[in-house]
Amino acid sequence: MSLSDHWNVMRRLLATGALALVLGLPFAAPANARQVGVGPGKQPNILVVMTDDQALADVRQMPNVRKLLAARGTSFGNAVDSFPLCCPARATFITGQYAHNHGVAGNFWPYGWYGMKNRANILPTWLRRAGYKTALIGKWLNGYGARDAHGEIPKGFDTWRGLLDVSAYDYFNFEMNRDGKLRTWGDSSFARKLVQFANIEVTPGPDGGPHTIAEVLASAREIFPPGDFGTQKAKNYSPDVTGRMTQRIVRGQASSRRPFFVWWAPASPHREDVATTILGRPGADPRPAPRYEKRSESFKLPRPPSFNYSDPADPASLVSQLPSMTDTQIRQLELDYQGRLGSLLAVDDHVGKLVRILRRTNQLRNTLIVFVSDNGWVQGQHRITGDKFVPYEESIRVPFILRGPGIPKHRKIKKQVSDIDFASTLLDAAGAKPGRTQDGISLLPVSRHPTRAPDRALELEATSPLFAGEGFPMRYDQPYAAVRTSRYKYIEWSYGAKELFDLRLDPYELHNVIADPAYASILQRLATKLAKLRDCKDASCQVSP
Repeated sequence: MSLSDHWNVMRRLLATGALALVLGLPFAAPANARQVGVGPGKQPNILVVMTDDQALADVRQMPNVRKLLAARGTSFGNAVDSFPLCCPARATFITGQYAHNHGVAGNFWPYGWYGMKNRANILPTWLRRAGYKTALIGKWLNGYGARDAHGEIPKGFDTWRGLLDVSAYDYFNFEMNRDGKLRTWGDSSFARKLVQFANIEVTPGPDGGPHTIAEVLASAREIFPPGDFGTQKAKNYSPDVTGRMTQRIVRGQASSRRPFFVWWAPASPHREDVATTILGRPGADPRPAPRYEKRSESFKLPRPPSFNYSDPADPASLVSQLPSMTDTQIRQLELDYQGRLGSLLAVDDHVGKLVRILRRTNQLRNTLIVFVSDNGWVQGQHRITGDKFVPYEESIRVPFILRGPGIPKHRKIKKQVSDIDFASTLLDAAGAKPGRTQDGISLLPVSRHPTRAPDRALELEATSPLFAGEGFPMRYDQPYAAVRTSRYKYIEWSYGAKELFDLRLDPYELHNVIADPAYASILQRLATKLAKLRDCKDASCQVSP
């Protein structure tokens, strides 16, 4: 296998993450549903739907999200992810902090869930302290379960159903921790092999450092026999399994006097990784919901001006040095795009069912519904054949939609906001206090009074390379620090390259104007702001543009 082949294997394999949670609470008659303003602090219920690696534009293909959430609530069309990678982004969601403060700098050892400091001091713990009944269904932070499948249940959750890494990414064969007891769906042997393989993510290599490509592939060959892809039965489709669990939980809360915090985190539309990359299963990655296989084939991969484009005037950038994508790569991108939308349509189905259940059980008017993705997704733009991590718009921009009590309807907020704001927003709604210093702000006042949205400079950062092991040839996934304002983006890469984009004139980031004299004063101003943001905490993170 060539070095290029090795890399293609690894970039599809190691973009994995971990954990899912599901709950089962007793059913109750809707007549006794908790009314608005009842309960400690008069808190609303909170239902979070967090997808995985969803491109912002994908929301257009989700009719229930558009009609039942966006049209009935407030959409933040310029929400950005400060560190567009699964584990750091989810760590920001549960801490309200930039990665340089919470310390999660990657998906794998020495980072990931087990590398996070003070893992008990997180959002669900704060909400539970404020009187909430808490639950998570779906993916948790990367590496969960790979160290000890029967072990830790994250603090702050009343009921735990966690998909174990990396089985969380196989849509038909996976294993779940249900309050300390394991259950598998699909081929149990295959699912457990996926969990066994994930141990390489949470342990150091033989030399005490990260694992190399050769070590990862050797481990895979020892665990998986050739041609074994598990089973594929529609009843086991992971987004449907976790979606049904979420519905049971929400329905069961109807007579509770306590508000609930339910976090559903389906795998959609994350790649399935191991079966496709290591084991060579052909076709779309991920696989669409079986009921949407035919419909998925009709979707056409978007090809904006940045598709398969590289700036010839920017030779210092490792991204600009990428070769043009081949016809074979583009065809696979389209297959993957179709599979991704087919998986998101399953999520959209359950969003519709959840709203109907909330309405029928008299809980809808007192439930804050949040729709968000952990990070964005690059699919052919800048010649990147499917990835996140990089500081470009497709990677950092995420959907963020609120519907619920006090949230205006049919409103779209154009001012930029950040994922550092999401925890503060939920805490504000719940009347709860954080256990950590918050780098962000509550967006509830912004949703009600858009003119009050702060005009801030926001930091983008990757504090560690995506793959740190020797032999990982993903050259452009290197650390960076960047600042984004309402108009400009300035990036400083760890290997010395710098980029400046005028997002108003160049929304697709086609032309790096770092050397243009006309932008000299702007460059100086942005560099000064980035210096302030690199180590900011709390109020010092609120930097003027």
